[in-house]
Amino acid sequence: MKEPAFSTRSAIVFAAAFLGYFLLSRNDHTAYNNFVLLADAWLHGHVWIAKPESWIDALPYNGHWYIINVPIPAVLLLPLVAVYGANANQTIVSVLCGAIAVAAADVTFGRMGVSAFWRGRLTLFFALGTVLWWCAANGAVWMYAHVVAVMFAMLALAEWYGRRRPWLLGILLACAVYSRFPMVLAVPPLLVWLWLSAPAERRWRDLASFAYGFVPFVAASLGYNYLRYGSVMDVGYTLFYHMDAVGGGGKQYCTSCTYTGSPTGSPFALQFLAKNLYSFFMLPPQLIDQAPYFQLTGQGVALTFTSPLLFLALAAPVRKIESIVMWAAALLVAVPSLLYYLNGCEQFGMRHSLDFTPFLMVLLARGVERVPLLLSLVLLAYSLAANLFGMIHPFTPVPCG
Repeated sequence: MKEPAFSTRSAIVFAAAFLGYFLLSRNDHTAYNNFVLLADAWLHGHVWIAKPESWIDALPYNGHWYIINVPIPAVLLLPLVAVYGANANQTIVSVLCGAIAVAAADVTFGRMGVSAFWRGRLTLFFALGTVLWWCAANGAVWMYAHVVAVMFAMLALAEWYGRRRPWLLGILLACAVYSRFPMVLAVPPLLVWLWLSAPAERRWRDLASFAYGFVPFVAASLGYNYLRYGSVMDVGYTLFYHMDAVGGGGKQYCTSCTYTGSPTGSPFALQFLAKNLYSFFMLPPQLIDQAPYFQLTGQGVALTFTSPLLFLALAAPVRKIESIVMWAAALLVAVPSLLYYLNGCEQFGMRHSLDFTPFLMVLLARGVERVPLLLSLVLLAYSLAANLFGMIHPFTPVPCG
C-alpha cells in the first residue's frame, strides 16, 4: 500500500521546514513583490500594473506596464492580496510553498521505497542542502517563482509514485509550467513513461485524462497573453531582452551581471552556453584574505560548491526507464537556462538549478546507496554547511533575469 499523502510524518516535516524557513526569512516583506502587484491588479479588474518602481521587472507595452512572469505564483497570492492589498507579504507564501515542497519530497522518497536511513537525510538535503532554502526564505520575485514551481513538481512526483492519476498529474505539472516555463520540457518524457506504464487498453484514456488537467491551463495562458500583448504568444521575455540592451530592466540595477541584452534577437542563444556551463559547474565564491575567506557575489556560486551531493545522481541505474525519463526531464529542463542571456544573477548558488532539481532528487535517491557511504555523508555534510553559509552571509540580492 502506498504511503498516504497526509500523515503525521508529513505534518512534522512540513512544520519543521516551515518554521526553519520562516525564522531565517525574518518574515521580511521583499521589495521585489512583482506577483503581489500582479495579483492586486487582477483584483482591480485589469492585467496591467501601475508604473512600478525601477527595481520591478516590468515591461512597458502599448501604454501599460506588464509583469512578464508566468502567472501561477500570483494566483497563489490572491487570497492574501484580497485581504492586505499591495501590502501582502510575498515572502510568507514563498516560505509556505517551500515547506510544502519539502514535505512532498519526503512523501516521494517514501513511496519510492527509499530506506529509512536515506529518506530522512535526502529530505534534509533537499530542504537545507540546495538553494531551495535560500530562495524560499528570500521570497523575491524570481526566487518565489522557482519555489512555487518546485513545489508543484514535487507534488507531481509524489502523485507519480502514488496513485498516478493522469488528470491530477496534468494539473500539477501545468501549475509547475506556469510558475517556471522551462518545466514544460519535462512533460514529454513523463508522458512517454505514462504511456509505457499503462495497460494497452488504457493508454489513450490516460493521455486524454492528462489533457483534461493540463490543457485548460494552456488555454488560460494563451488568453492571458492576448490580453497583455494582443497575441497568444508570450513575447514578454523577448521584448524585455531588447529593453535590457539600453539600460532598462535588470541591467539598470543588476550591477554584478556580466550579460546584457540586445536590441534584436532572442534571449536564448548558443552564444550564452559557455558562460552558463561555467556558472553551473565551475563558478567559485570570491576568495578574500580575512575570515570567513569567502565572499559571495551576485553572479552566484556553482552547484559544485553549494550542492555537490546532487552529482551522486550519476550513480542511478542507467538502463531503467525511471532513470532515462528523469535524466531526460532534468536535462531538457536545463536547456533554457543554459541558453539564457542571464545566469540568474544576484543570487546565492545557481537558482536556475531549481528548475531541474526535483528530477535530480529522484535520481539521487536511486544513486546515493550505490556509492561508498562515507563519500555520501561527507558530500551531504558539506552541502548543508555551504548552504548555511549562504543563508547567514551578509548578502542582499537584487533579482534579475
